[in-house]
Amino acid sequence: MKTMINSIRIASTLLAIVAVLVCSSSAWAQASAVGDFVLPVDVQWSGAMLPAGQYHFSLSSGQRGGVLLIRDGRQKGKMLAVAMGIGRTPDHSALTIIRRKGKWHVASLGLKNMGVTLEYSVPAPTKAEHEMKASIQVIPVRIAGS
Repeated sequence: MKTMINSIRIASTLLAIVAVLVCSSSAWAQASAVGDFVLPVDVQWSGAMLPAGQYHFSLSSGQRGGVLLIRDGRQKGKMLAVAMGIGRTPDHSALTIIRRKGKWHVASLGLKNMGVTLEYSVPAPTKAEHEMKASIQVIPVRIAGS
């Protein structure tokens, strides 16, 4: 009798865990961001060099502070970018790049539909760059379905 009660408890617990996983994974899939952007210049992003051109990206809500998958326009080359932080809720979707030490670097990716701005590591400005007006470009990002 005691063994039967324990078996029922274990089965109930496993059923509850499965139900939670199924519900949470379907909720995450609904709030994903898929989109594209065009880089007008070569940029450094998370240690990788992306040449000017068209790119596609995807990020699920379960990876907000995690990994962004980026593919080139031909869907061949791909890379992963890991956010260093999460910023304010953006009023539009955009990629912000900043010029440091003669190269363009991705500073942030604002995703309006997810209500988050992913921030990326960029080199510290040199003393001369600190004294000059910063070179910043904001590149529009098109989110699929919006």
